[in-house]
Amino acid sequence: MIDLDEYETDILQSVENDEWESRGSIDNRIKELQSYVKNQKKKAISIRVGENDIYELKKKALESGVPYQNIIQMLIHQFASNKIQMSV
Repeated sequence: MIDLDEYETDILQSVENDEWESRGSIDNRIKELQSYVKNQKKKAISIRVGENDIYELKKKALESGVPYQNIIQMLIHQFASNKIQMSV
């Protein structure tokens, strides 16, 4: 069981009480988001990463079915948009 904070518990109860309503076709939303991602400009970079880190990253990527480059892109995006924090 996952420990939820008060905010998350309120959301879960709201969903379970059928207080949420679909805003349209999920397939259309997925296509819309995929189009956004494809049209987003990307910049190639070169970084040096430890061999063990790459090995572990590729292993986790195989387990999740997501290419390791996409995982790196997601991590960078989440950090840049303050969704994850760096701890020292």
